[in-house]
Amino acid sequence: MFVRPALIAVALAGLSACADTANRCGGPETRDIRTIDRLIAETRANLDRGYTQAREDSGAAVNFCLGSHRSNVGLSFCTDSGTRTRPVALYTAAETRKLEALLARRDLLAARIAACARP
Repeated sequence: MFVRPALIAVALAGLSACADTANRCGGPETRDIRTIDRLIAETRANLDRGYTQAREDSGAAVNFCLGSHRSNVGLSFCTDSGTRTRPVALYTAAETRKLEALLARRDLLAARIAACARP
């Protein structure tokens, strides 16, 4: 009768140890790979396009807004800080070096994850 709770406790401890190892081992690297994949795609798109898109603040504008922070009814003035994008010339040699560095970093992280996954 007392054997079952003990077995369940041991099984849960074993599962939590596996989950803890996965968090310590692959969690940060997996997040980094997702970010690097996004940056690689963006860099390749810039190289294909021949220019990059730069975001800049377009300044504050005053608009009419319905409601306010205190109520949902009424008409008031509100500020809208907008951004716009504009094309910027691309230094292809630097962008190519950036892409190569990102690809090397991704390979390094993938190797760490693969080494960690091995028992």
